[in-house]
Amino acid sequence: MAQPQGRPVWKVARLGRVSSVSGQPLPPDTEVVTALFPVAESEDDAAGEGVRGTGLERRDFLLEEATPELLAGAFGVWHTRTPPEKPEDARRLDLDLARQLLERVLEEGNPEKAPVALTLALLLVRKRRLTLVREEGEELVVRWPREEGEVRVPAPRVDPEDAERLQQDLLRLFDL
Repeated sequence: MAQPQGRPVWKVARLGRVSSVSGQPLPPDTEVVTALFPVAESEDDAAGEGVRGTGLERRDFLLEEATPELLAGAFGVWHTRTPPEKPEDARRLDLDLARQLLERVLEEGNPEKAPVALTLALLLVRKRRLTLVREEGEELVVRWPREEGEVRVPAPRVDPEDAERLQQDLLRLFDL
């Protein structure tokens, strides 16, 4: 399937093994902040941590190291967790619950919940439970695998402050 036109497609590699600040190994099941920073193309190619051909460098930090000064100038910032020591201890996301919640939010049609719908849709696309068909203006057109018909999901712009709040709300909702 062809990629939708208009926006670049990003693939983010696995989390690094050490902190970009201290050089210490990232402990298991720890919250980590990852950021992409602009670098010159020649630095990008030489650094080894660069995202090839993008002029961006990826850096991973322990949560307590990620000060606003350190993250200043970042192209993008997100929070994640390192994997647990034992894979069987990993927290699982209930994808059926995510689908039910997305369907409910879309049925309500409340514009204030559009960021929630977008986030759930993108999560389900990433987990291959939903297929991105195309982008149309301020909407994503998606479909459920093995089902007829398309679904329109609003795609509003989300401020960084709102994104952080949204992430925390969803983590609480899914008990992660």
